[in-house]
Amino acid sequence: MITEKKGMGASVGRLLKDPSSLVLVLTCFAVLCLFVIYPLIFVITLPGPTDWATFFSKSRYGTALMNTIVSSSLSALTATVVGFIYAYSIHYSNIRGKKFFRFIAFLPLLAPSVMTGLAFLLLFGRGGMVSQWMKGMFGVELDLYGLPGLWIVQTISYFPLAYMTITGVLRAISPNLEVAAQNLGAREFHLFRTITLKLALPGIINAFLLVAINCFADFGNPKLIGGNYSLLAVEIYGEIINNEAGLASVMGIILVVPALIVFVIQNKLLSKGSYSTVTGKPVSGLNRVTTSRKLDIVLFTFNSIITLFILAMFTITILFAFTRNFGRDNTFTFDHIMKMVFNPSSPAVMNSLVLSLVSSLLAVTLALILAYVVVRKPFPGNRILDFTGVLPIALPGTFVGLALIVAFSNTPLQGSAMLIVIAMLLKQMPVGYRGLSASFKQIDKSIEEAATNLGADSRKTLTSIVFPMLQKTIVANFVYSFMKNMNTLSTIVFLITPKWVVAAVSIFNYAETGTYYWAAAVAVGLMFATLTTLGIMKLIFRDKVKIFDF
Repeated sequence: MITEKKGMGASVGRLLKDPSSLVLVLTCFAVLCLFVIYPLIFVITLPGPTDWATFFSKSRYGTALMNTIVSSSLSALTATVVGFIYAYSIHYSNIRGKKFFRFIAFLPLLAPSVMTGLAFLLLFGRGGMVSQWMKGMFGVELDLYGLPGLWIVQTISYFPLAYMTITGVLRAISPNLEVAAQNLGAREFHLFRTITLKLALPGIINAFLLVAINCFADFGNPKLIGGNYSLLAVEIYGEIINNEAGLASVMGIILVVPALIVFVIQNKLLSKGSYSTVTGKPVSGLNRVTTSRKLDIVLFTFNSIITLFILAMFTITILFAFTRNFGRDNTFTFDHIMKMVFNPSSPAVMNSLVLSLVSSLLAVTLALILAYVVVRKPFPGNRILDFTGVLPIALPGTFVGLALIVAFSNTPLQGSAMLIVIAMLLKQMPVGYRGLSASFKQIDKSIEEAATNLGADSRKTLTSIVFPMLQKTIVANFVYSFMKNMNTLSTIVFLITPKWVVAAVSIFNYAETGTYYWAAAVAVGLMFATLTTLGIMKLIFRDKVKIFDF
């Protein structure tokens, strides 16, 4: 019987005998050290004592920190609650229109989160449609700037992220435990509290984590809606504009702390219990326990309100894009679309499309290689590489962009499209890496060993064996990465230049200057470009990617 040798020496020996694997491992280390570890160390060591003293001596920065924690926590909590109720209604109720509600939850993912802020201004700003109607009908002047408006906007912007996370968990819950509990006398809320909610807890906590990190990093919505309610992301932007990189780095470091605390708390909570429902026992023929008729009415009403709000935001944006100045001059026109989308002198949408496609392709490629070497090729430093690969997902996008701009400020990468691509890649690669790592663990290693025994090296095995088996996962991660990159703002707001301005930044700039019709036109152009690209992907990959299957 031949046993595989273990230990550091054996691992190094096998790696040296396989040059392809060695190159892949060294490439992963080089990329992550250069673009994750180096910028992180740089931004941590950049601030001097004066910068730290300035931050802690000025009350405005302490206020911005507290505001960030409060608003992000509130928004993450409500977005997670809304996402859970929305997902629960689709998977556990008998309401009508479930496909339609799934489509509505997908819609905000097509648009940058800053478009929610733009639509909120057009509806509830001082000159917004709803505000003007309230003033004319009841003499009431709405003032939702600051925390109230930001709370609403971030909840609507990020609830789809919570919904997607939670719906995967709810779908995976086997009905056998719920049916058994019902047979033992558990009913409605007691059944929900003791079985369903506990089994869904991992998804709920993970959803809260993802939304909270996005809220911590959110820049566009606080800048548009926040008014005098200052947040750290906005303060960082101001210090970068004022060329105070040291002070900006201090605030970036402070911004990371609550995000890491949320990340640690999530891991602690999930490690305390078992949530497994896949036991190998037969469950065929069991139907999921569904809600009562009264609760169905409540859930349908809730989903309808959320749907109405989302449709109102998209409708007002489209109206501004296709009229001269909606509310003042409602004449239909294509001028704004032609000027902002199809004019070579306004390349924001095209830049977003090109940079997103390139960065998504590179992100999936790096995620595939990283997952392959970490899971399949044990070597010294394996755990370090794994940790470094997932680290960017725990860092707010604002911090990632800040670290890159200060670390590479005096290099050829400064002001280049490549630095924008790298920033996008770093934020999306960990998601693909996690998914592909899980997929690798589900594939029997003996398949690849057989290919190796027949003379195939790691490169050949990866391209001819592994890639075809993981094609669906790879395509799904590419689609997710592409959609996120098309809409990103906070990660790249420090990196854009007049030559490489992107759509999300253009929307923000035009909205801030009050040219809402141009901002709306860019938003519509961005959504059209995203939908068109996704449609082409669907035609190419067909059943390998589920984009419009609601």
